[in-house]
Amino acid sequence: MPGMRLDELIGKLRQGGLQPTAEDVADALWLARRLATGAPGDPDDTSGTGPDGPPGSTGSSGSGGAAGSSGPSGTGGASGPGTQDVPPDGPGSPQPLRADAPAPAVPLHTPSSAPYARSDGDPAAFPVRAPAAGALPGLLGLQKALRALGRYRTASAHGRDERIDEAATADRAAASGILLPVTRPGRDRRCDVQLLMDTGPAMAVWGEMVEELRQACQQSGAFASVRVHQLYADDRGTPLVGTTVGPGRRTRLRPADELHDPSGRRLTFVISDCVGPLWQDGTAQRLLHGWPRTAPLAVVQPLPPRLWGRTALPAEPGLLVRTGESGGRLDFLPEDEPWEEAEEPPPRARPVPVLQPTPEAFAAFARLLAGTGPTREHAWAGFAHPAAAPGAVPAAAPARSDEELLRAFRAGASPGALRLAVYLAAAPLTLPVMRLVQRAMLPDTGPMELAEVLLGGLLRQLPGTEKQPCFAYSPRMQDLLLSSLDQDTAGLVLKHCSAYVERHFGKGTRNFAALAAARLADHDPDAGTERSAEDGAARDGGNVEAELFARIPARVLRFYLPDLVTPDPLTEAERLLDRWRQLADPEMLRRAREQARVATAGTGADGPGPVARARLVLGRVLRAEAGTAGARAEGRRAGLLREAAAELAAAYGVAPADSRERAEAALELASCRRELWQLTAEGDHLTEALDALDGEVPPWPRITAVARDWRPGLGEAGDAILGDGGSGAGGPADGASGGSGSGDAGDGSADRGVAHPGAGDAGGTYGRTGDDGSGHDVGGTDTVVPGAADPEPSPASRDGVPWEVTAHRARLLLRGRVLLDLRRPGAAEPVLREACAVLARERVPDAVRGPALLDLARALHRADVEDAELRRALGEALEAAGDDPDLLLPCLAALAAFHDAAGETGEADAAYERAVLLAPADGPLRVQLLTAWGESLLRRASAGDGAGVVDRAEYVLREALKSLPARSAHRGRLQGLVGSALAQRFRHVGFLPDLFESRHLLGQAVRAATDAAVRAEVWLQLGRVRLEGWYHAGAPVLMEALQAYENAEREAEAAHGGDPGSVTAARARHGCGAVLALMGRPGAARGAFRAALEQWQRLVGALREVDWGDVELTRRAERQPPPPDARSLPEPDWRETAPPWWPWSQEWADARELDRS
Repeated sequence: MPGMRLDELIGKLRQGGLQPTAEDVADALWLARRLATGAPGDPDDTSGTGPDGPPGSTGSSGSGGAAGSSGPSGTGGASGPGTQDVPPDGPGSPQPLRADAPAPAVPLHTPSSAPYARSDGDPAAFPVRAPAAGALPGLLGLQKALRALGRYRTASAHGRDERIDEAATADRAAASGILLPVTRPGRDRRCDVQLLMDTGPAMAVWGEMVEELRQACQQSGAFASVRVHQLYADDRGTPLVGTTVGPGRRTRLRPADELHDPSGRRLTFVISDCVGPLWQDGTAQRLLHGWPRTAPLAVVQPLPPRLWGRTALPAEPGLLVRTGESGGRLDFLPEDEPWEEAEEPPPRARPVPVLQPTPEAFAAFARLLAGTGPTREHAWAGFAHPAAAPGAVPAAAPARSDEELLRAFRAGASPGALRLAVYLAAAPLTLPVMRLVQRAMLPDTGPMELAEVLLGGLLRQLPGTEKQPCFAYSPRMQDLLLSSLDQDTAGLVLKHCSAYVERHFGKGTRNFAALAAARLADHDPDAGTERSAEDGAARDGGNVEAELFARIPARVLRFYLPDLVTPDPLTEAERLLDRWRQLADPEMLRRAREQARVATAGTGADGPGPVARARLVLGRVLRAEAGTAGARAEGRRAGLLREAAAELAAAYGVAPADSRERAEAALELASCRRELWQLTAEGDHLTEALDALDGEVPPWPRITAVARDWRPGLGEAGDAILGDGGSGAGGPADGASGGSGSGDAGDGSADRGVAHPGAGDAGGTYGRTGDDGSGHDVGGTDTVVPGAADPEPSPASRDGVPWEVTAHRARLLLRGRVLLDLRRPGAAEPVLREACAVLARERVPDAVRGPALLDLARALHRADVEDAELRRALGEALEAAGDDPDLLLPCLAALAAFHDAAGETGEADAAYERAVLLAPADGPLRVQLLTAWGESLLRRASAGDGAGVVDRAEYVLREALKSLPARSAHRGRLQGLVGSALAQRFRHVGFLPDLFESRHLLGQAVRAATDAAVRAEVWLQLGRVRLEGWYHAGAPVLMEALQAYENAEREAEAAHGGDPGSVTAARARHGCGAVLALMGRPGAARGAFRAALEQWQRLVGALREVDWGDVELTRRAERQPPPPDARSLPEPDWRETAPPWWPWSQEWADARELDRS
């Protein structure tokens, strides 16, 4: 119907009695655009090569029509010897999409066993994962049967867990002086189960059955552990076991006797068909006979019972008897047949239960073992003899014709096996597809019927398929089997398999490799190319169509595999980058980088827009790759970031002036430069980042104008955060920086230089955030989440917000953070105020607004504004956080630091405690919070009235030390803090063991600390502790105390330099003078005190903050004569003579080198 409109076509279809749905029409149109379009009569389009197939086979699973066929020998797409080719101009030629096909179907094929070179015009076959059918039917019933084994109990006296009674053990040790554990009975122990899989040649067929049996055992809940072992034998016939099997997977073999469990707590199932080499030479029989009689043992036989007599372990029916005692010892009474003479079992033979892989057989075995008294069950069993002789090599069977083989099979096979053999003739004979056909056509059959077909002589295994078995009927055998099927019944094989695949596609964990033969690209690059007649003839031979096993609707394939449409390299790179952000798979980034490089190389002549976009995507991929664990471990992060910065700078330079690509490149470039600064401490990176965000450089003037003119209505949150003197949305917040992004106008900070990475506030850290607007790392670091871009403009407006508004907001946030890193809070404050106002107007998620408010609070704190305004900003951030722990944590940490700096100790402790409870128990964030809280408590404990908080300080810091990883670089610092807390408790309480433990921990801290500033603080504390040990315990450690103070001075100079020096160095010199005075060396003591005074003067001259009480103490000590006998001084006089208990200074926090890799 050329020229007919779509609505006319749908109307005529409905007049004809059809009711196509909108989804059916959409699927048809979607697939029609992607299929090869050949003219009628084109030899390329033979029957079955396209997704729609011949007329009558277009019905998908779930449709009413059966999948068609071309004859009895080619039914259902299975190519047999009698397959007839459809003439090119005949009814099998491609037709326009028919209205009676509710949904287009995509054919699924097994990978061809023969090489096939696809020509240009053929439909592409792309790999998919088709759902696999289970090997065991009724898996839930099998789990229910195994669950009864949870009641199995052994005869051992230790059948229950015996747990140590700590209280009773302590009482006995106190009374007798001998430490002997006292146990008490615990709850009943569940038994274990182990599966021994035979590794004979035919057992590859039953690997899936073993896996499903393992799964059933695990999910039944009856066993404490489930283990699978493979059974081998060495050259001497000794049975060995291993835990892995397969090519390239080496396993350590060990004697099978190691699996014995005489206690009977471990059940053993041997899965074998009893026909492999281990059974023919008697190794397996000897293994079964030597198994402990008290350990339950059974053989799971996948072959049908009528074939068991031909195996090396012939089984017979009878009664399995278990006596009243617990355990796995069983006896067997064979059934007496009236027409046969009863045979006695061989002497010393052991009965071994033989189970079919059915729920009924396992339920009977479970009832036998789980019974509480004498129990007997009808079951099968074979006899294992210790002297089993090697079986005789069977004579070669005489050659028989296919008719004779089929006649013999029909004479002895079960009805299910007969029907399965016929259905398999219309399908590919790979093991996953054979199970799929069995589950779709004969769901009540199981592995025994499949074993009858595989061992019935009808099939032959193809050479080279030992790893993944593939079989084939002979051409004559296939014709004989298909002759018993009519065309409609043969078509049901394809229909029911398609229905099964459609129901389970993308929903299960078991699957197998398949090929979907359809072209699903947006365009056909090879359309119009012609093939030679030889290619067409080769294609008509048809390896692909001969292995068709299912058709599924295109909507199913498109839903579960949305990435089948092959895009251009740039689009593919963007898609892979998005997938990496969802899955965090490094392979996605590697492929994205390759695609982005291809796109960059191929867009040279396409104009500045495509070139800028390609380089922008490549820069984003490289920046994301720099944040992966592999790049960090290999030391490639800095190189990748520099390469990303180069690509982003190129994208920024080539993009049109007012384009969106230039705005995105500027944001990415600034973020990348900031990451490089955090990693390398090179200040030029921050300056270049600020230049890219300059509000007077295109495209920012136009974007800013659009963003400021957009006024849907200012919310209350925006009014609240602007305050009385804040800049509104239309205010020139960037004007404070002088327009260039590097000026100092409006900066209220005294320090206008580039900050060192890690430079923090003395009073705490206020909500430091990353570039993506997510608050984190309350300990003071600015960790950036790699790959998480800044708040970028989305391709379409979000909730009616233009992308210019989003880009404007992202620029303001990032610019404010860069200004904070440059230690210019006066310039950052108005920028962040405007950013918060824009966020309030946009009504963005709290995950973005909360961290922005914390950044504003940080700027307000550094700019020395009033506490009321800072408190209001923190309150707004806490309100925005709501109940989200990820947002609450940085807010509570900032609020706790604010209360601590304001002297509101109760509120600070409450905020710290709440934040610690919200932090992950084993994460680094909890350690940082505990450390910050412990430092706050330790500062208070160092005061004269700090006795009330010293215990809590010691507890919090010790908890932080326990939670710290063993090889953490901060272990020395935390050990020093705990030692200082113990020293403070000794100072307030006078408990001498605290002093000794403090000295021990401080000594460990000196050896473990990697930072010179931390070592200086630890040496300073250790010198004071050694002095107390000399005074209270009489330890001859005055020289060690002097060395500690000298080491503290040396480490302080190494960390802070000698000009103007540091507070720690001045205190260390004062301590040296005090120790020299106690040693009776007044001249040297006065020299040390004078050196300390000079150090204090240099610090005051450099406008450094000092404690004038310490300065006055040094002056007074220089003038006072040394005491004649300090050890005999009273306690008050000793405290006046000895150096003070200095708290930890905050200088190490300003100069420490933080790990930003």
